Amino acid sequence: MSSSNSVRVTFIEEATLGTTPGSGNFSTLGLVSEGLSGSPETTQSTKIRSDRLASGQIVTGLTVGGPMAFELAKDAALENLMESAMLNDWTTQSLVTVNLTIDGSTKQITRASGTWATLLTVGDYLTLTGFVNSGNNTQVQVVEFISATIIRVIAADVLVTETGTGTTYKRADKLTIGTTKKSFSIEKAFTDLTTKALIYKGMMANSMNINVAYGEIISGTFEFSGTKYVEANASGEFITNGRTIDAAATTNSLNGSIDMPLVSSSVLGTLSEVDFCIQSVGLTLNNNMQALTCIGEAAPADYSPGQADVEVTLSAYLSDTTWDIIPKKLSQDPFSLGFMVKNTGGWFGFYLPAIQVTFDDPASAGANQTISLDMTGVGKVGSSGESSLVLYRS
Repeated sequence: MSSSNSVRVTFIEEATLGTTPGSGNFSTLGLVSEGLSGSPETTQSTKIRSDRLASGQIVTGLTVGGPMAFELAKDAALENLMESAMLNDWTTQSLVTVNLTIDGSTKQITRASGTWATLLTVGDYLTLTGFVNSGNNTQVQVVEFISATIIRVIAADVLVTETGTGTTYKRADKLTIGTTKKSFSIEKAFTDLTTKALIYKGMMANSMNINVAYGEIISGTFEFSGTKYVEANASGEFITNGRTIDAAATTNSLNGSIDMPLVSSSVLGTLSEVDFCIQSVGLTLNNNMQALTCIGEAAPADYSPGQADVEVTLSAYLSDTTWDIIPKKLSQDPFSLGFMVKNTGGWFGFYLPAIQVTFDDPASAGANQTISLDMTGVGKVGSSGESSLVLYRS
């Protein structure tokens, strides 16, 4: 008797829903846990028997899907799954070479030619290079357009006044909420068994959540919904058979304390660096996919995305600054929130242009207890039609 506790989960993007492509490498995500399953839906037979014995149950449907939990790290496999959750593709902009002047006191950057607003929006993250002062070769977030040639930013490092020559900037790759479905074929192999695996096809990320808290590794979960489920009992039945499987990334996981060089909000007006103490942030995107079921098919044939709901949790210590948030629970005036997480492996940026929150009044829980604002809310479309959640990557 043996007990299997080793699972390898690999996946590949599908060009056609529910069909594993015949070429291309499989990716491996560094998982924390998973709950993928093909679970039958059953109905108890109500047939009447003269001997009073039950006639048993009948399979009337099949639910394919489940969660995949991860630790946030710079990982191409993870970024591919983010596209499925956001129903869109990462967009990339080319490196721009232009002489830039930094004013370290006002955090303003002036370009010698061209205009900023042509390719950028408030909330975008840029990487600056080519400055003599190494601290200026860093990431910044655009928080205000002062004029066509001047922007105000906040930075991951301390900016120093400098006039650069031959300097460059590049907007980070950007992922917004869209409408393009992206599906995967996923194989779950039990490596302690002899050639056994479970295969899930047409798998789309119905939801994604990210949880950031001080002193903890940043964690997240994708919840998948699929269209096909197959049991593999021989190596030739594996969808990875004869294919290249890329190993999981080895970059360090990001954490919610020392790996957060930049947090911004417009809670006090213009988007600026946060000057109050945040304990935790949680983001959840729910695509509200509706299963399309057809007679003659056990599992759903497809899924129709619904409204992209963004839920937010935010906990901050009570202070003179956070006091200004209290009126917003009644007015429901939206404010923006952005943050970057970064280590030696790379970085991600998150930006919500308009969140609305509600919470109970701050209260004392007893002696030696801190008082905080524990907020829940939603991310809505921005005032200029911006995506309610935007992701960035290095």
